[in-house]
Amino acid sequence: MLRILLPLAFVGIILGIIAVPVFFWKKPPQEAATPPTERKSTVKAILPEDTVPAAVPLPAVEVKPAAAPAAQPLTEPPAGLTAIKVLEKFLAATTLQERLPWIETKIPEAELATSILAQPFPQTLAIETDFQDTNSVERVTDVFYNVNFSTPNGAINPQTILVRTRGDAAPKVVVEPLLDLLGGRLEAYAKAPSPKAATFQVIVSAGAFCYDETVPNREKKLTLKLLSRDNTKEIARAFFGKRSKIGEMLEDELSGLSYGQAKPCTVVLQWNTQEDSAKPYLEAINLKSLDWNP
Repeated sequence: MLRILLPLAFVGIILGIIAVPVFFWKKPPQEAATPPTERKSTVKAILPEDTVPAAVPLPAVEVKPAAAPAAQPLTEPPAGLTAIKVLEKFLAATTLQERLPWIETKIPEAELATSILAQPFPQTLAIETDFQDTNSVERVTDVFYNVNFSTPNGAINPQTILVRTRGDAAPKVVVEPLLDLLGGRLEAYAKAPSPKAATFQVIVSAGAFCYDETVPNREKKLTLKLLSRDNTKEIARAFFGKRSKIGEMLEDELSGLSYGQAKPCTVVLQWNTQEDSAKPYLEAINLKSLDWNP
């Protein structure tokens, strides 16, 4: 009996040794599950009402229309308006004494007394403003007028008259050009040779050729038309060399003188009788200025 129990006990011990690790391997010890840490979001949810801020009511403001500026009275009328009034008085006058307050000139009064200024002018048919030129530095405003006078045969005598305003002074009619043109001084000088040079204030227009066959060496000369107004028949024609002072001005773009452009100018003329005594011609020897300035 003991022989039987001893082997069985030994077998039991062996089986127990084997069973213990198997048991613990199949059922590992259970650890208490730690709940996950709750993370708090730092991002604020954007709700529809957050997208547009609530309008804050503003107090009502009464808007009043701006008051219109008070009309400022004109301290002085435009130069052209006062100038034409002076011109009308000048043309309507019949004596030199009536005209003296309205004229600008360097001619002595005794000489003016023998001119057309001492008598009534031909009837004025029309007055039209040609152009206005203002020198702001010297405070001078020149207004040029186209004036049509009647003639005894019913034709029109077109003239250019200058009215000048200096600073705050009253406008004055510049009479030298008027005496040269309407007064006939240029026409008289151009009729026959004279030993002396003379200066005239006229409208000039330069041509690029000389077509007058009576002028000596005309292929070397140019033409200067002397006018009382642009686009009218010239009173006379003067000629000058291509290499003369006037010819050089025409080649200089900055001189202010161009071919075919009519300008009020102060021109110096003389009769040339030396080049060919049998063919005297009126020569333009200089343009003193490209304006009318007594």
